[in-house]
Amino acid sequence: MLKLINGKEIMANTKSTKNWKSYWGFMLSKAFRTGLQSAISLYLANSTGIITADMFELLGVAFLSSFITVIQHALEQYKPKQTWS
Repeated sequence: MLKLINGKEIMANTKSTKNWKSYWGFMLSKAFRTGLQSAISLYLANSTGIITADMFELLGVAFLSSFITVIQHALEQYKPKQTWS
């Protein structure tokens, strides 16, 4: 539901709370999937011998770096005016 305040359309509180929860739920699941995909690809590279590194460290770095990158993009897209102002 949109409200008109000072000539600008804004979301009503009930909708914005629901949109906020669904947005962050989607972005967290996207971040998890992206991190998991990165970890799996590096696991496969390590198991075939393309990369030689400690498996736990490799998977942790791959997962966390991808997860954090997606969260960073989500923060920038959620309220772009506040991000760049």
